Amino acid sequence: MRFGGTTVVVGVKDFGLDAATVRAGAREAAAAGGWLRVVHAFVWPLFTSGHGEEREEAEEAVETAAAYARTVEPGLLVSAAVVDGAPVSVLRRAATPASLLVLGGHGLAALGTEPQTSVSIQLAARTATPVMFVREDERAGPVVVGMDGSPDADAALRLAVVAARRRRTGLVVLHAGGAPCPGEMQAVRLAAHRMVAGPPEDALIRESWTASLIVVGARGDRPTLLGPVTQAVLRHAASPVLVAHAGSTVPPAADRREKALAG
Repeated sequence: MRFGGTTVVVGVKDFGLDAATVRAGAREAAAAGGWLRVVHAFVWPLFTSGHGEEREEAEEAVETAAAYARTVEPGLLVSAAVVDGAPVSVLRRAATPASLLVLGGHGLAALGTEPQTSVSIQLAARTATPVMFVREDERAGPVVVGMDGSPDADAALRLAVVAARRRRTGLVVLHAGGAPCPGEMQAVRLAAHRMVAGPPEDALIRESWTASLIVVGARGDRPTLLGPVTQAVLRHAASPVLVAHAGSTVPPAADRREKALAG
């Protein structure tokens, strides 16, 4: 996917856990015709070895991740960096000029912390760039997006159209409370539309078992850090989850086919 730019940033903590994240980031960057930046936010531990081994391990992790990305997408331009600082601030800065931030989502289901202390939730809530959370490798299935009538959901719909096109798959729109779709995009008219009677998070989580991607708005019309529906989906969805904000952008149509899909 290409969300308004050509740089995809992947946050790596432990390559052993983040291989699927790196793989997804490399594929997104290649699909955008752009490049991949692998970033590790490094904080010196309270007790160190005294020989800088911790820093060397971090450098090795990002270089390993970058090398792996090049095998996933040969010819892809990849850079790797270890940046000193707390993960939230480092990754927010790295993502500011990027088109997409990709993070691992494997630990979200086990979170027992408040949103204010969760790095993942902080990044999903405070990063203007769309943020994708990856749990496993790509799989077949439609792109599913939740609509609640909010500006964030409108942005999620636009990104979902791009995601479905890039994946060459179908688009499913779940309408909470009968919320309509904005505009008259042809891709939206051709999508499968379903009205959700119960809790929207339950419907989205059910769909995640057969979806290739779930797309949600960050907070809807709520003044909270991150909406409760989005938090529930981040914690429990089986598929990758893409979080969009009202300011999230999509690329201009590149050819007739993309213009037709965009309506």
